[in-house]
Amino acid sequence: MSNLKTALITAFACCAIAAPVARAAGEMGEANHKDEGIRFFGFVKDAAGKPVVEAKVTAQIKDGIKYVTHTAKNGMYSFGGFNKSVKPDDVTITCDKEKFQQAKVIRKTPAGGKAVKSVETECRMQAG
Repeated sequence: MSNLKTALITAFACCAIAAPVARAAGEMGEANHKDEGIRFFGFVKDAAGKPVVEAKVTAQIKDGIKYVTHTAKNGMYSFGGFNKSVKPDDVTITCDKEKFQQAKVIRKTPAGGKAVKSVETECRMQAG
């Protein structure tokens, strides 16, 4: 196998493993929602600010659709772009992990009244 082909296969495998996958609740398989609408991403951290690995993160859209993903080793999660009709205030982010409980979710909004293309949230968990 050529060095280039080996490098490409390795790079693809690393990305596929590292990237969290969003799944629609109540549906079989994976939801690959790559619309051009708002995107949500952020981190799940404990009370000391350390990443919480494999925390379950749920994006609940006002119309009832839920998307679920899990955090990576650095505590990061990401949901691809939702439908263009979904507004930032239509989405609620919650976090869950065994032996933890959600303390608060901090939503960071861009300054200057710019059109919002992505919303960053930080979910803080405490032992309990």
